[in-house]
Amino acid sequence: MNPVASLFRRRRKQAWIKGARYTALIAKGLHFLPFAVLLLIYFGYRALLSGLPPEFPVNLLMAVLLTWILSRTGIRTYVKAADPVFLLPAEEGLRGYFRGSLLYSGIMQSLKVVFWMAFLFPLFHARLGDAWDFLAALAILIPLKIWNLRAYWLELRIDRPAPLLLLRVGSNGLITLWLFSGGLFGWPLLVAILWFTWLTFHYWRTCSQNRTIPWDRLLLREEQTVSAWYRLAGHFVDVPQIGNEIKPRPLFNPVLRCFPPTRPENTYLYLYLRTFFRYREPFGVYVRLTGVTALLVAFLRGEWWLSALMLPLGLLITGIQLPWIRRIHRFQPWFRLYPRPDMQKRTDWSRLAFALLAGQATTVVLLQWWLWRQPFPLLPLLLGIGWSTAWILGRVWLPKRLHKQSSLL
Repeated sequence: MNPVASLFRRRRKQAWIKGARYTALIAKGLHFLPFAVLLLIYFGYRALLSGLPPEFPVNLLMAVLLTWILSRTGIRTYVKAADPVFLLPAEEGLRGYFRGSLLYSGIMQSLKVVFWMAFLFPLFHARLGDAWDFLAALAILIPLKIWNLRAYWLELRIDRPAPLLLLRVGSNGLITLWLFSGGLFGWPLLVAILWFTWLTFHYWRTCSQNRTIPWDRLLLREEQTVSAWYRLAGHFVDVPQIGNEIKPRPLFNPVLRCFPPTRPENTYLYLYLRTFFRYREPFGVYVRLTGVTALLVAFLRGEWWLSALMLPLGLLITGIQLPWIRRIHRFQPWFRLYPRPDMQKRTDWSRLAFALLAGQATTVVLLQWWLWRQPFPLLPLLLGIGWSTAWILGRVWLPKRLHKQSSLL
């Protein structure tokens, strides 16, 4: 057996073993949270279906979501930085390597489509069609996803793939709109087959001129995929390989100059605050979770008790990310050389965590003010629940949990 051709299987096995270990550690630390999330999704989904207006364009929503799912694709190659030097001479083996990569990626991307379609099945069944229509849509979407994967592989070979990408996204959007509007299975299906046949030849003619392996792009995509997974795992467990991008964000410089006051008792608080604003994560996670929580609370406003559960759950998920602000400094020498008490590290982080969670709760509640028909007394009650949850998480539970995880902090 060619050792290069079997190299992909070995690397895939190693990556799955490592990912399974981190997943087990994350699941161990989350305890009951996944079950609570699943229950809330179940009740929230049911409330969304029952409260959705009859005139709501479900077909347009499904078309937009599936266009994004089909167009946003990825290829797992497991390439490493030394591969362009050591594997380039083995041209015959590299064909088998990348063939295995495309096969594996096609299976995983197809499962991704099946997962999202299964999640959207209650909405599809309630508004668009029965189970046979759903299976027919799935039979169209899976080959279309595999075609997008192959097209993306060809796009990696050219320097300016933007025109081809726009053409691919537009084609996906038109097909999904026809599909979920009930008008695909007729002459539009013949038009779609002829169009994608021409598009395939157009891709081949445009991209076949460059048959070299795009090592730089493959390495960049693989690094982005691995870094995203490590960043996600790093919010729950210590990950030695984690990296994070620093973003200056000058918009927040006035805040950092005025708050907190430059006093010795705010030393670590100032450091933590700069860390929060200047690193890509967890600032990005904080903003995204705030928006998602606000949207879910808005969708569930018909059942106020679901909104009252969603807000603390969103704060809990955000709070689990915040210990990274403190862990990132654990191996930096000046963090240990500050002439301040060790307890201040914990209290300053606790102050910041409470402020961030309370700010998130306030933002989520204020965004609901124009949506709720009777904001009093439900929104003040929701704000009180959010602030109480922020205090429990930021001042009690998270500091104790962080202190138990590592004695170095």
